Amino acid sequence: MRKSILITCLAIVAGVSASLNSVTASAAAADGASTKSDFFPFIAIGQPLEVCSSMAWQRCGDTDWIDRDAMRSDRYVNLSDSYVEPLLEDKNWSAMRRNVRDDLREALDLLHDRMKQDVISERVFLAEFTRRATRYMYDQLSEGEWNMMIDYLEMRVPDDVSYGVNLELTKNKVQPELLRHVVTQAAKVADDETPHVLVLTAGQRDSLDKVNYYLQSFAAAGADASWLPLDVAVMAAREADACAELDKFRESEMDAYRRGKVHADLHVRQLAFCEAGDALAPLRTADAIFIADGSADLLRPLFVTQLNEPNAFAVAIAERVAEEQLVVAAAGMAVNVLTSKAMLSGGTSREALKDGAHSARAPGYGCHKDDTCPRALNENSATYHPLGGAGLFRWATLDTQVGEQGRHGRLLRVAATNRVPLAVGIDAATALMVNLKSGDFKVVGERGVFFALGAQQNERAVAASFHYMMAGSSGTFAGDEITNVSLADTAKVVQENPTTNFLDGRGMYDALRLLCNDRNSIEVKQEQFALTLVGGDGVTTKKAGAECQVVNARVGLQYVPSEAF
Repeated sequence: MRKSILITCLAIVAGVSASLNSVTASAAAADGASTKSDFFPFIAIGQPLEVCSSMAWQRCGDTDWIDRDAMRSDRYVNLSDSYVEPLLEDKNWSAMRRNVRDDLREALDLLHDRMKQDVISERVFLAEFTRRATRYMYDQLSEGEWNMMIDYLEMRVPDDVSYGVNLELTKNKVQPELLRHVVTQAAKVADDETPHVLVLTAGQRDSLDKVNYYLQSFAAAGADASWLPLDVAVMAAREADACAELDKFRESEMDAYRRGKVHADLHVRQLAFCEAGDALAPLRTADAIFIADGSADLLRPLFVTQLNEPNAFAVAIAERVAEEQLVVAAAGMAVNVLTSKAMLSGGTSREALKDGAHSARAPGYGCHKDDTCPRALNENSATYHPLGGAGLFRWATLDTQVGEQGRHGRLLRVAATNRVPLAVGIDAATALMVNLKSGDFKVVGERGVFFALGAQQNERAVAASFHYMMAGSSGTFAGDEITNVSLADTAKVVQENPTTNFLDGRGMYDALRLLCNDRNSIEVKQEQFALTLVGGDGVTTKKAGAECQVVNARVGLQYVPSEAF
């Protein structure tokens, strides 16, 4: 019965692949001449931008360059009563969580007595809080409660320290490479001038924390960068004509506390923007806008009105892109919000296959602990907005870190639920660069991009035709299809042990290698789930490094619960 359900779902999708013969033909002629432009004003980076910095020295091959007196190298928390007591006030804790609040008081007192000092680094605080007698307390807190605690305990960032960034010493060399791709495309807009990049951090719960990190990163890559201080807290404060209360709106809209005190300088700048700033003015002089990784739910209101129509900001971006005067780049989950199709906002493949996809905001992690999960949802529920996001990318639903997190299941479920003909998943350490006029694209970085066509579903299974193309590949978006495919000849070998974990790891791509070794079908099982890959007639395969690229293969994912006795 289990196999028949999945085979039926795959059979439905088989009809889709019949219409894709032109793709196969063009893939076979991979050495043909290219007429595509080298201007790609849409850059979707498959993970957060992570380069060597004074605050993330683990990403650095050498740390001797970090001046800990002049550079910000850690966050510091204060365990004295003046910081702890405001955290424990009744307004921060629902009546049902007051007992947890009281346990937290005891845990912080215990940790304070053990450390015998008021001020410690956040890293030390985390290490101490998660072991010994206070570990039980860590397990009780939801992500929202943990963030609130750190926000209340965090000390002000000193005015006389900078955020050090060193691209050359970044261990993962592809991250600076992807950053420079953004600057290179922006330079084509700027002509002979230094390209100007406008940085938007509004997707992050604390939209002030990494502002200087991104500004310094783009400066190190050869750009002139500035911050656009727009976020949902600013929008809400303007709507209420209460910019002076901006910190309170950060609490209500973003679950961020005391940010005005911690980031005093940036708060002053954002306050001034709230009172008199115009988001369109800096956009008119920018050569690129970079949208930092963050929540799609926090970003969407910046581009869409309450009537689900593009607002003036989104329209201005689209117009400047159409005029080839602006490059739009996004990283991580911020990529998802740029689509005009259903916007995927959260969840896991495991939960998507078991329980389907839900039109709702993404629940917070650990929401079951503090009873903040929406009705019928849990922290891993797959969520989406059916009417899309900013609308800039017109071809497909988007997702990122797909290979590394095993997100194929959630991507296919959202696409099938919304009858989206095309879904695109970008791996980490990879970027998809697209010319929005012609539809021409290329894949850059180290890993690949997953293109799912004609996703279908039943209650327990999803299936689609798909292509998988490594960095160095190219093609064209043409309606609901991919044409002019040229597959990569080489790829960097993935330095990870093979796995069958396809629900939250790269097990699908490890299984896919068998299609390049003359296997026509592969089935892999994990827990109560099954993955089926089908090749055979009409499927093009090509190795790149140790990876297998395919055109017109089929994939099925199924939830197979144990029979009850």
